Amino acid sequence: MLELALATVLAVYPAPECQVMLEAREEVPHRVLRMRPSCPIGYASTHAALQTLLGHAGTEARINFGRIVEYPWLSALLAQEASGSRSWDASAGRPRSGGENPWVARMLARMPEFTALFDSWQIAGISVEKVLLKPAAQLPLAAGAPVPANARLPYDAILWVTLRR
Repeated sequence: MLELALATVLAVYPAPECQVMLEAREEVPHRVLRMRPSCPIGYASTHAALQTLLGHAGTEARINFGRIVEYPWLSALLAQEASGSRSWDASAGRPRSGGENPWVARMLARMPEFTALFDSWQIAGISVEKVLLKPAAQLPLAAGAPVPANARLPYDAILWVTLRR
């Protein structure tokens, strides 16, 4: 039997860039909260919309960010981290060991700019799927980045974060 999980709009956050739909969907074993920006948004807007969304959470929250590319500041940080990481093989476009999904999740967990988004909430888990790559020349890396222009770096993925108070 096909079961349909409908999302409920909790609020619309009026970010300076565009509106961000804040939604909830009841799933087993817990509720999933989702941010849906209608355009790419910056760090301050991401933080403010997330805090509004977390106001609808209990003691645990599963947040679906959607695609990282909707948060250009995070996409750029991810590519930058990969460009300087010894554990990322930029010529092959993959981690030196393991898969892309767990590598990106581990990298996000180590980024202070990312973890600071959650204020007093603790990250209980990060899940990533469908990592996408681009050549370094097509990414917003600082001049003199330590990789050649054709290096393949992660810049996008679908992101889920589980939080606890």
